[in-house]
Amino acid sequence: MKRLFIILSLLALCGGISSAQYNDHRDRKLDSLENVVAGWTPERVSVAPVETKAGVCLAFSQLMYGYERINPNRAMYAAKRAYELGNELVSLYQPYLASKFIGQLYYDKEQYDSTLCYYRLALGYLERMAAGEAGPDTPEGYPQEKIDDAASSLYGNIGNLYYEIDSLPQAMAYYAKAGALFRKHNWTVSSAILEHNLGDIWAGEGNDAKAIESYNNAIQFAREAGDSLWVASPKLGLGALYLRQGKVTKALQYLQEADEYYSKHQDQEYYDRIATLDIMSQAYQTQKRQRTMLALAFAIMTFVSLSLLIIARRTLRLKKENAAADEAIGEAMNELDMRDAPPVRKEEDRVVLSRGEAEILPMLAEGLTSKDIARRLFLTEQTIKWRRQRLIAKFDAKNTAEMLTKARERKFL
Repeated sequence: MKRLFIILSLLALCGGISSAQYNDHRDRKLDSLENVVAGWTPERVSVAPVETKAGVCLAFSQLMYGYERINPNRAMYAAKRAYELGNELVSLYQPYLASKFIGQLYYDKEQYDSTLCYYRLALGYLERMAAGEAGPDTPEGYPQEKIDDAASSLYGNIGNLYYEIDSLPQAMAYYAKAGALFRKHNWTVSSAILEHNLGDIWAGEGNDAKAIESYNNAIQFAREAGDSLWVASPKLGLGALYLRQGKVTKALQYLQEADEYYSKHQDQEYYDRIATLDIMSQAYQTQKRQRTMLALAFAIMTFVSLSLLIIARRTLRLKKENAAADEAIGEAMNELDMRDAPPVRKEEDRVVLSRGEAEILPMLAEGLTSKDIARRLFLTEQTIKWRRQRLIAKFDAKNTAEMLTKARERKFL
C-alpha cells in the first residue's frame, strides 16, 4: 500500500537562533557542518557562551536533516545532540523539532513504541508553546501561525503512526486536526496533499466512496493553490481506483490527464511518470480484453440467434409436415376401418360407424381427451381427433357434447 505522506513528514527548519560563529547552511553541506560541530563535546559545549551553544545546536539540527536518508545512525546522533542543546538553551522549538525527528527515525525502523514516546515529547513542547511559554529566540512567546505549522506537521506524523499500527480511527482523528489547521490558515497546498494521502488510505481500505471524495477534495485545493503537481497526483489515484473497479474508460481519462503533467516534468516527477505509464498500460490491456470479450460475446449471440431462427423454422416446417402426415394417416385409418372391419350399425338411424369410431365413442363418453385416448390405443392424437370429427359429422352435431347426446338417443351408447 502506498504510504507516502509528503507534507506530513516535512520538517520545519529552525531559523531563530544565530551566532557569529555559524553561517546559514540551508544547502546542508555536510562537510562544512561537521567542521562547525567538530570538537564540541557535551562537556565543552556546556561551558561555552550562549551564542556558541546556539550555533552548535543549529548545526546539529541541520546535520540531522542532511544525514536523514544517507546515514540514519549519524542523523540520530545529531538529532539527540540538537535535542540536548535545545533544552540547555531553554528553547522549545528546537527540542520540538529534534524529538519529532527522532520519532520519525524510529518510525522508519518500525520501532513504534519509541516513535510514540518521542512524538509525545514533541506534543509536550507544542503545548508549552501554545500556553505562551517563551524561549530565548522568542521572549514574547511563539507566533500562533508558527505553532499551528509545527502542530499540523506533528499531527500528520502521529496520524501516520496510528495508521501503521492499524488504529484507523485514531489516525483519522489526528489527520482531521492537521486538516483543520491547514484550512484555518488557507494552506491549500498542504490541504491538497493531505486529502490526496487520505484518498490513498481509503483506497487501500477498500472504501472507494471516501477515496473518491478525498481525491476530488485534493484536486479542488490544488486548483485553488494553482499547483498542477497536486492536481495530477490525485488524478493518478483516481485512475488506479477506477481501473480496479473495471471502469476503464473513466480510468484512462484521469490517467491521461495526470500523464499530461508528468510528461512535461519528467526530470522532477520521474517515478510518478513511470507509475502512471504502468497503470495506463494495464488499463489499455484491460480495455483490449474487454473489447475482445464483447466481440466474442456478440459473435456468440449472433450465432445463437441464427441457430434459434433456423431451428424455429425447421420446427415449424416439421409441425406442418407432421400435421399433414397425421391427416393422411387418419384418412388411411378411416378407410381401413370402413373397409376391413364390420360396421356397427343401426339401420333405422342410418348412421354407420367404423370400428375405430365405435372404439373411441364410449371413451369420449367417459370424458377422456383425445390425448388420453391416443395414449390408451397407442395411436397418434391427430388420428383420434380425425375420428372424433367424423363422429360429429355422422351424427350431424355441432360439437362433441351434442354428438354424445345424439349417440345416446340413438342407442349407440
